[in-house]
Amino acid sequence: MVKARKLGHIVMNVSDLEASLAFYIKVTGAEVVSDLRESKIAFLSLGQQHHDIALVQRATGAPPDPTQPGLVHMAWQLGDFAELQSAHKELTEAGIALEPIQHNITNSLYMHDPDGNIVELYCDRWGEKGLEVLRATGPQRKALDMATGEAVGETQEVLKAKVR
Repeated sequence: MVKARKLGHIVMNVSDLEASLAFYIKVTGAEVVSDLRESKIAFLSLGQQHHDIALVQRATGAPPDPTQPGLVHMAWQLGDFAELQSAHKELTEAGIALEPIQHNITNSLYMHDPDGNIVELYCDRWGEKGLEVLRATGPQRKALDMATGEAVGETQEVLKAKVR
C-alpha cells in the first residue's frame, strides 16, 4: 500500500499572480525561489524543500467556479499558540479578515486569499497524540478566544460551517 510521508506542495491557479504572491508571502512567510513572470508562474518555499506552493496565473483571470469541485482549503502549520497569536495580530493589522476556530486537535485561523480560496494557519493542540484524539472524538469546531486559547460558545456544525 502506498503511504505518503507528508503533503509535498500545492499548485494553485490564481487570477492575479502579484496579489497572490503578496498574500502568500505575508501569510506564510515563504520566499520566492523561482519567478517566471513571462510564464506567469512563481514557486515559494518555507526554506526546507524546493517549493511548498506554486502559483500559476490563469489566462482568463476569472475566479474559480464555486459550483465545480476543487480545493476546500489549505492548512499551514505554525509552531505553537504564541506564534498563532502573533500571526493573528500581524494579519489583522494588515487588514486580512480572520476567523479564529478551535478544533479538538488544532487552534486555527481561517482567511480567504485574493481568489477566495480558504487558507488555514494552525498549531497542534495535542502534539503526537492528535491522531488518537481525532479518532476518539471526531472533528469539532468552536470559536477560539485568541487571548486565552480557549474554545468559546457552542460546537458548530463542522461540514456546513462556512468562513466569510
